[in-house]
Order: sequence, then structure tokens, then C-alpha cells
Amino acid sequence: MDGFTLETATPDVIQQLWHDFTSLPIVTALRTYSNPAEVEALVYRDEEGRVGGHVSFAFERDVGEIVTLEALIPGQHTGGRLIDAAEQALRDRGASRIVVTTTNDNLRAQAFYQRRGYRLIRIEIGGMDRVRALKPDVPHIGHEGLPLLDMWQFEKVIE
Repeated sequence: MDGFTLETATPDVIQQLWHDFTSLPIVTALRTYSNPAEVEALVYRDEEGRVGGHVSFAFERDVGEIVTLEALIPGQHTGGRLIDAAEQALRDRGASRIVVTTTNDNLRAQAFYQRRGYRLIRIEIGGMDRVRALKPDVPHIGHEGLPLLDMWQFEKVIE
């Protein structure tokens, strides 16, 4: 990306990104995250230091997990560049597969991950009830006016 640099985020930066772009805890199919020390993150910044996107991920045994992914500049392939970098970092740590969780209403994310070689491996029917037990403010209607009900887990086998 012209004018952007990729940097490794410190726990303080991760905390700020989570504060600015999501709400805690972050609930995935595998676990719940609330401490920035539990993840690593990469951030794209422009020449003035503004965030253009970020990805956080975790690694345990041979499984990597994409925890958050925010591409803030449409049409610049920020999401693809971030996930490529996260996949490489996880591959370097010895991951043989990477998982990511999204919701039934997030059609753009589903298409994005499938285009990048991820396959749907599990649907947690009613998974959003588990999320709402921790985050009661999560709406019942999501993107495109769809009911926000289930958590979808995608996986990519990497070499």
C-alpha cells in the first residue's frame, strides 16, 4: 500500500485498537479474549501515523486464530494484506491451520475468507446467545437486516 507501513503492535496499542474498534470481551468459537497480552497484532499506518487497518491473532499448539480484522480503507486490499501478514506470522510460529469466527449476518466476511481459501467447518447454532450473555448490548439484528443468531467458524490449512 503506497504510503503505508506495517508494524507490530504493542499491548498498549492493541488495547487502544480494541477500545476504538470493538467491544470487550472478544468472543470467538475457540475462546474469549479480553487481555491484549493474549494476542499479537499488526497495524497498517499512513505517513501521519493514522491507522489504516489492523489484525490481531493468537497461536496455541499448531492452531492460529484470527481474533480481529479491521480494514479501514475500502478498495485498497488492506484486509487481504493484513491477513496475508498474519498468516505468514502464524506459519512462522508453526501453525498448520488457522481458524476465524464470524457471524451468520456478515456476508462480506464470509465471502472474503472463502476467497482466501478458508472453509466453513462449524456453525454454532445460537452462538450469539453465548456472546450476549457476556455482552448484552449486542443487537439482535445485524448486517443487511438479518437476524444475528449464529457463529460461523472457518478454517484454512496452511503449509
